[in-house]
Amino acid sequence: MEQPALHVIPEPIRRFLTITEIDDADFLVGALFRRKFGDPPPDFSRHLVALYSDADGAHHLAGYSHMRPFGDIYLSGGSCSNGETIKRMQAQEREAVQAAGGVWYLILKYAFHKYANCCDAFFGHCGDRRALDVALAAGFVKTEHEHLIVHWHKPLADVFRRALTAKAHALGAF
Repeated sequence: MEQPALHVIPEPIRRFLTITEIDDADFLVGALFRRKFGDPPPDFSRHLVALYSDADGAHHLAGYSHMRPFGDIYLSGGSCSNGETIKRMQAQEREAVQAAGGVWYLILKYAFHKYANCCDAFFGHCGDRRALDVALAAGFVKTEHEHLIVHWHKPLADVFRRALTAKAHALGAF
C-alpha cells in the first residue's frame, strides 16, 4: 500500500513546488529526457515529476525521476532536473529549494516515503559526482560495486541485503 508523500516537501516550498506521479512521461518529460539522455523516457509506470508553479500560475517541469518496480526492489533512474525551470524561480524560491536539498533530493524523499511499503530497497546507478552527493544526502549508501547505490528502508538480514545487491548489480547500468 502506497503512503501519501506530500509532507516530505517543506511547507514554504509546497506553495510553489509539487511532486506527483504521472502515467505518461513522454507527455511532460520527453523533451527534457531526450536533451539529457538522448533517448525517450521509459514507457512503463512510476514516473515522478516535480512541477514549479510560477507567479502567474503557469506550471513548469523542474525535475524527473523514474522508479521501476523490479520484484522486491525499486530501480531509481533517469533522474534529471530542468535548469531552465530552476532559473525561472524567484531567488528566495531557488534558495529554499537548495536549502531543502534540491529538486532531486525532494523527489527521492518523496519516492522513499510513497513507495516504502512496496519494496525492500531502492537501488540506483550513479556515476556523476554531484548527483552522488545528493543521493547520499537523501539516504542512499554506496555498495561494494562501482556506481551502485542502495537505500535500505527496511530491516533486512545481511544475507538478504547481499542477495538484493547481487540482483541489482547483475542488471548493469539502469
